[in-house]
Amino acid sequence: MLSNPIIIFFKRFVSIRLLLSVLIIADGFLIINPILNTYTAYIDWRASGFTEWLKSLGIMKLLDIPRFILGISLIFLSFFMLTGARVAWLFAAFLLAIMTFLDLRVAQEHIAQGWFSLALFISLGIFWKKYPHHSLTSAGFVAVICIVALLIYSIFGTLYIGTEFSPNIKDVPTALYFALVCMTTVGFGDIVPISVDARMFTVTVIIFGITIFTTSVVYVVGVVAKGTQEIVRKRLSHMKDHYVVIGSTPLAIHLYNGLKQRGLPVAVLCREEYRRDFPEKDNIITGDPSNTDILNAAYIKTAKSILIMTDNDALNTFTFLATKELALPTAKIMVMVNQDDNMDKIRRLHPDMMFSLSSLSAQILMKMLCGETITNSVIDDFLINNVVEK
Repeated sequence: MLSNPIIIFFKRFVSIRLLLSVLIIADGFLIINPILNTYTAYIDWRASGFTEWLKSLGIMKLLDIPRFILGISLIFLSFFMLTGARVAWLFAAFLLAIMTFLDLRVAQEHIAQGWFSLALFISLGIFWKKYPHHSLTSAGFVAVICIVALLIYSIFGTLYIGTEFSPNIKDVPTALYFALVCMTTVGFGDIVPISVDARMFTVTVIIFGITIFTTSVVYVVGVVAKGTQEIVRKRLSHMKDHYVVIGSTPLAIHLYNGLKQRGLPVAVLCREEYRRDFPEKDNIITGDPSNTDILNAAYIKTAKSILIMTDNDALNTFTFLATKELALPTAKIMVMVNQDDNMDKIRRLHPDMMFSLSSLSAQILMKMLCGETITNSVIDDFLINNVVEK
């Protein structure tokens, strides 16, 4: 009985995103607080050098550096998660998975912290729909934060165990060079880890580098592609009395290019695997052309002419039936027939125009062989003979 008012209160006054962000901030502080509390004694770095100053911060364990960087990164990401940014959710889940592994499998003195991170990781998986926003700006910023965090982790870790490399690493430029070589997996071999700790540290830098770089690039490219699709969708929404070419056959491609060269408003609807046959920024919609949602995405309802020209007569038939229900009565629908045997079947559906490319080609070739003159009127007559009155 008591749980119901509490659940109602949280649903009404506390959003899931806010609650998860606060818990992730708490998790980040719980991660970095013990590290900060142990590093109180220090020496003058100007007199003793940067590496000695770094070591004087306390008896730093090898895993303290990644823990500190991961904790700081989680705190930063939590603010982006408040806006519902999908990329922030993705990286936060990734970092929580790493913390869970470190605390439950490697450094088991933080086992309670590990279970807390695991609970947050599962919660992010459950409420992933709360983070639907895709933004190129936030994606780029979060990617930069993760790359900078990885760079700091790599540089500081390399300096701290610099004597365990051959040759020894004693300055920031060399540490930066080694970090970048590891993160990009170039591996020149001029600096080699010679101890178990140094080798394990190098492996973590390589794994984090591959994961973060790959995830960042793939996500940013995905956001750019989604942004391009959104631009196309908005452009189509303002189109009226336009032509819709359905299909990716050679004839459909040539027809599309011809309409575009004449400056006429035109869009193409084709399957995803044939998207590469058309320019990237043109008005291209991909999907099943017989699906009403896909047809609506091409704004069939405001189209002047719909030209159905796929290489499959069955698909052309289903697409025509779906198009006929959506298009305006004044819209002209043309269907291309691939096999002459299907001419009569498709004619019964009463399209505005239908033609067989093979029949047209055969008639033109026959007239050429017989020495007859091929004029525009000859081709027009052939097409007109296939017009079906509504």
